[in-house]
Amino acid sequence: MKPLRLLFAAILVLAASPSFALASKTQESTFQDDPLLVYGSPEQQIATLDTLQGFGVDRIRVSVFWALLAPANDQVQKPNVDTADPAAYQEKVWAKYDHLIQAAQARGILVNLNFTSPVPRWASTDSPRADIQQTFNPNPEEFGKFVRAVGTRYSGSYNGLPRVDFWSIWNEPNQAGWLTPQWSPDPRPGSKSQIDAAPSIYRNLVAAAWQALADSGHGSDTILIGETAPQGQGNKKELTQSIDALKFIRRLYCVDNNINVLKGAQASLRNCPGDIATFVAQNPALFRATGYAHHPYALLTPPSRRSRNSDWVSMADLRALSSELSRIYRRYRQKTQSRRGVPLYLTEYGYQTKPDPFAGKVVSFNRQAAWINQAEYMAFKNPNVRAVNQFLLTDDAPVAGVDARKSPNLAWRTFQSGLKLLSGKRKVSYKAYMTPFFVKQQRVRRGRSTGVFGMLRPAAPTTRERASIQFRARGAKRWRTRRTVTVRGPRHYFETRVTVPSTGYLRIRWTHGSRTLTSRTANVTAVRR
Repeated sequence: MKPLRLLFAAILVLAASPSFALASKTQESTFQDDPLLVYGSPEQQIATLDTLQGFGVDRIRVSVFWALLAPANDQVQKPNVDTADPAAYQEKVWAKYDHLIQAAQARGILVNLNFTSPVPRWASTDSPRADIQQTFNPNPEEFGKFVRAVGTRYSGSYNGLPRVDFWSIWNEPNQAGWLTPQWSPDPRPGSKSQIDAAPSIYRNLVAAAWQALADSGHGSDTILIGETAPQGQGNKKELTQSIDALKFIRRLYCVDNNINVLKGAQASLRNCPGDIATFVAQNPALFRATGYAHHPYALLTPPSRRSRNSDWVSMADLRALSSELSRIYRRYRQKTQSRRGVPLYLTEYGYQTKPDPFAGKVVSFNRQAAWINQAEYMAFKNPNVRAVNQFLLTDDAPVAGVDARKSPNLAWRTFQSGLKLLSGKRKVSYKAYMTPFFVKQQRVRRGRSTGVFGMLRPAAPTTRERASIQFRARGAKRWRTRRTVTVRGPRHYFETRVTVPSTGYLRIRWTHGSRTLTSRTANVTAVRR
């Protein structure tokens, strides 16, 4: 037996070392800001990419808006062109995407292209309401042609343009703002029921996109399905009433609430074949996609709080999402992509702040920073999560034509989840995103330690970095280093423990090139017992 002093020394060494048990050491940092990257000027594109490169962002998620690219997108009659051919689209409409992809890749930033609405008029059926025409019942065959055109253009062998190898299919298909109808009337005589329609529509869109990507040379690429929003509108069943996340997934896979395969009338109403073998053969993408993409927003509550509706999926409900997907795969006798389950890609996330008049009353700038850091930690600890996305660098502008002073609730229906205000002023979350920091126990017995989590996001993948965990007592001015850790790539996450001598504050301080970076400041309270 080793002498006790040697055993204690070994324990202290282990305690000082970063730990990663059951965590994702290679989780990607992804980012999205379409207003700047897609709609912005070339100068805005470049400035935004430079900022994201400085953050250490691995990949950007970019919306490929079907109607933005499509020829004659406002015409009922489709133009007489082959829309599967990139040459059928005007070069000037491709230019923004060409420039963005080239500039991102030149900075070492990878790209996820997300095909989504609005839909060109000629590719949708007549809507009962003008305001939803651009999302209404898109034609899957035409969608497949569009996907094939994009896939061909970014195949790596078209006019000298770069290759893209990461794709996702439709944005938030369980939300009426992106896909309608969500519900449609039951066609059976005398019935007054509503049938969930969006899952069936989306299933057909996925099948068409999957084949189109394969046909354009992307069959072995990363392809994500889902892209679901966290919440729907519960039991409300009308044309534009959004469907809860897990309910949408079950109907997408043609199973009932107990994960039994739909049969008979319930199957035929939802275009389901009613048997396992046929469904698997007809829907390879649902089982062979790289992973499932989801947007686990909570917006007004901390990421650790479970949703009040069992079919909603926020950050705290990811285990339920994984469980539901695994049960579905087992029902269809299919193996999940990894032994732990279906990989999850969190392709949108963030917290609203002021000037949103509703969110701003609940989510302060400090709280936004703390919650995105806590969410990063939760995702890091979940071995199924492969990526976490920050949605927006800069807050959206208010709705055009609405006076924000007279009608703030209408004006600020846009997203204020950025790390900067529209004015350009940085929020606390700007620093918090660059160096995430989370204190696991904020109330600690005096002289005892608390667990801390951190990340040095801008660090180069192959480098080793040193970071100091610093403490400042309440009322004091000087920060003192309580622990120094060596952090390795590729993502530079770490966990360790720090002794808390009294009530005060903790932070990370480290040097990146010529810059000294610090995390946000986290409160910690020392108690006598």
